[in-house]
This record gives sequence, C-alpha cells and structure tokens, in this order.
Amino acid sequence: MPIEPKSKHLLCIDDDATLRKVIHQILSKNFPPQVLEIHEARDGEEGLARIQELKPDIILADIQMPGIDGFEVCRRTRQMGIHAAVILMSAYDAEEDNAIKARDAGADAFLTKPVKKGELLFAVNFVLRIASLNEAITTKNQQLEHSLEQLKQYHQKLTALNEELKSDKRRLNENLKEVVALNEQLERKNSQILAMNEELGKRFDSTVSLLANIIELHQSKHRGHAERVAEIAVYVAEKMGLSEQQVQNIKTGARIHELGIVSLPTEKQIEEAVDEKTGRKFSNHPLVAEMLLKAFPGFELVSNIIRHLHENVDGSGIPDGLSGERIPIGSRIIAAASFFDHALMADRTRTPEQAFELLENEAGVLFDEKVVSLIGEWIQSQHPERENVVECSVFALKEGMELASDIYSESGINLLRKGTVLKRDLLNRILKFHNVDPIVGTVRVKQA
Repeated sequence: MPIEPKSKHLLCIDDDATLRKVIHQILSKNFPPQVLEIHEARDGEEGLARIQELKPDIILADIQMPGIDGFEVCRRTRQMGIHAAVILMSAYDAEEDNAIKARDAGADAFLTKPVKKGELLFAVNFVLRIASLNEAITTKNQQLEHSLEQLKQYHQKLTALNEELKSDKRRLNENLKEVVALNEQLERKNSQILAMNEELGKRFDSTVSLLANIIELHQSKHRGHAERVAEIAVYVAEKMGLSEQQVQNIKTGARIHELGIVSLPTEKQIEEAVDEKTGRKFSNHPLVAEMLLKAFPGFELVSNIIRHLHENVDGSGIPDGLSGERIPIGSRIIAAASFFDHALMADRTRTPEQAFELLENEAGVLFDEKVVSLIGEWIQSQHPERENVVECSVFALKEGMELASDIYSESGINLLRKGTVLKRDLLNRILKFHNVDPIVGTVRVKQA
C-alpha cells in the first residue's frame, strides 16, 4: 500500500496581526502549500473554534492573549482529543517559568518572542518530520495489519485444507482396508473357482474316458481306433496353429466321435457305419452322438464337431450339405484321421503309405486337402527312417529339390503337390506368391 503525502494544517493564534503576518510570510516562503497550509485566528476563543473545524496538525499559539490564553487553548485542545503539535510563544522575560507552564499544559514546544526565523523553521520542520514519520509508521502498521489479516485467512484456509486432507486420508485408509479385504475375498473365491474348475476338468475327462470305454466295448474289432484318431487329430490341429481350446475340443471329439455307433442294434449295422467309404452316405450315427452329447453341459462344441463328420468338402455330404471351410475345422480333421486309421486297420497287410494313398484319392472331394497333407507329415514323423526328409524355409528352397509334402498358403491354396521337383521358374513363382499370400510353416523336401 503506497504512502500518499498530504499537506499539513498549521493554525497560528495570536492577537498581534503583525506577528501573524510575519509568521505567515516566513512559513509560506519555506513550505509550499502542498506541504503546509497556514491558517490564522485572532484570539483564543476564535482559535478553539478553528481547532474544532480544521483539526490542525500544528498549533502555534501566543500565551498572553485577551480572554482565553495560550495555556488554556493547549489544555482544551488536549481535552478535545485532537492530536496536534502545540507550540506556545511568550514575550515575557520570565522565560523559564512560562516554559515549565507550557510543558504542564501539554505543549510540545516553547518559543520566545520576538520569534526568530531559524527557531520557528526548526520547530515547524521538526514537527512536520515527526508527523511524516508517524504517518509512515501508521501506514506501515495498516499494511502489516492487512498482511496479518491475509495471513490469518490463509492460515484458516490451510487449517481447513489440512482437516479435509486428514479426513480424506482417513477415508482413503478405510477404503484401502475395504479394498484389501475385498481382494482377499476375491483371492479366496478365485482359489475356490480354480479348485472347482480343476474338479470339473477331472470329471469331464473321466466322463470322456467312460464314454470312450463304452465305445471300445461295443467295437472289439476296432479297439484303439479312437485314441489313434485323437493322436493324429491333435498333431494336425497343432500344425495348423489352432488355439489350445480348439485342440482340446478336437481331441475330445476324436475320442468319442463314434459314440452314436453304440446305439446301432446289430453287428452288421455297426460294421457298415464303421466303413468310412460307404457309411458316410447313409449312417446317421453322428446325429445320434450329437443328440446324446448336447444334453450334457460342456459338450456343446464337441457335439457340433461330431454332427458334421460326414460332410464332404465338395458339398455332397450329410446332414447339412456343407462344403469347404463352412465345415467346422474339427470335423474336417477328425473325419480324415478316422478314414486313414480305418483304411490302415481294415487290412493289416497295408502299409501306412498305402492307407494314406487311399486318403489322398479322396482329397478335395471328401476331405480337406490341407488336412490330408498334414496327415502325410504325421505318417512321416512316425517313421522318419523310411524317407530322408528335411524341413526348411521357403527362402532355402533350391532348384532340383523334391517336395516331401504339399505346400499350402495361409489362405488355404494348394500351391504345389508332394513329389514336385522344383525348377527355376517354379521357385520364382513360389517366392513371388509368398510375398502376397505367405506359405504356412516350413517346407518338407527329400534329401538327395
């Protein structure tokens, strides 16, 4: 808050007009109006009236005046509570006595007449400086009080904020405790759920094993068929990059894919249904298995896989006439694997290669070509000593190499057949195609 200087008021009370004029001239020459405004009164009575009106900063009064003297003016000024600097003047020789009386009356200074210019100016200037310092102190005190008030308000706000913070902290601690308790409950629930899931998994596996055993009991001539189909199906599914859940459903479907055959009444009907070549045209055992399995929770996807086992990729199958990739991938895998195993086991003199040749003959008609090719890889993986085969990336292929298996792109296109001998133009075409529709996995080739 800036200090704004303002003019002071001086009231000269004296019955001597000449002295008032002299004092006015001395002061007006040394103090401009913006510093000191000079007023006059002819006697004590007029002086007191002007004092009440002006409330001057400096009162310069003669002691010896008719009526009310200077001592009385000083005393009444103090009684009125006006904080003015009172300077009394006296022309008597008893200077020391008047000076004492002036002090007792409450005067701030005493001057003798005739008034000397230097003394007058010194006294007035001293009073002005004291007044200026007092004003500065007053202003600074006001500023300090204002700052203290602001500080008090800030302190009150800070206190309130601290209280809010403490309250928020308490609530946060309470919430954290609740969260910790909820987390502990959640962990316990999760542990219970995991335990229940493990138990359900065990019961599910037990149920599948029970069904597989029931199927085995009704097909003594084909024991081990379901497990062999499951092994092949899992290999193909994993090679195709299917999810863990898909692989598990395919494995389960493979183990119980002949559940519907159990319902057939005669041995002849069972043998006809097992015959993959003829049974696919008329047997409805996959639908029977679907009907039985759908009644049990957890078998919904498996039952759908089994339903479509007799669909043909060319659309000529049953029950819905689905074709190509519209047939569930699990159905395509299990159907091909089951056909291969039955072809192999129907005539014990057949080699796996001969049984696979029968499967290959139906590729693109009954069975998915890509699935058939992967079954060929499985056969080779079971008897690696029969054929010297290595796997390499598409970029490692060289002119003159012979393919040990078909090559498929990611979109399912059969690019080259097993047994193809690579030439320069084929290699260039394969590499160009790979940039557009990448080849799946590694390429199997025969070593020279």
